[in-house]
Amino acid sequence: MGKFNIVLSIFGGLILAVLLLISFAIPYVVLPIIIAFGSLVAVFVYFLKEDSSLSRRAAIKTFYCPFRKMNVEAKLRPSIFTYRTYDDVLKCSAFKDKVRCRKRCLDMPELNSDPQTVAVLH
Repeated sequence: MGKFNIVLSIFGGLILAVLLLISFAIPYVVLPIIIAFGSLVAVFVYFLKEDSSLSRRAAIKTFYCPFRKMNVEAKLRPSIFTYRTYDDVLKCSAFKDKVRCRKRCLDMPELNSDPQTVAVLH
């Protein structure tokens, strides 16, 4: 479980406790509280699923690295919160063990646009 999900769980628990106290104090707000709780659970489940599946969904790209001046094969982690397609470089063939560069290749336009195969119908 990632740090983000732990914080989300604590925050959700606090909100749930406050909502339950309010629902016992004012009985006619039970339906909005149930709706809010259901929404909170749905968001928590979504982020938990995304966090657990991001480590398994890595893309392997081969491209020319203008910074190392060589063709490299990189294992990239997809992003869900940033404007970029990929969030991090997990492995790179230019380095033997750990990636030790500034990872400027994430901002390259070639990595952000994947050519799609187009079917021609006759």
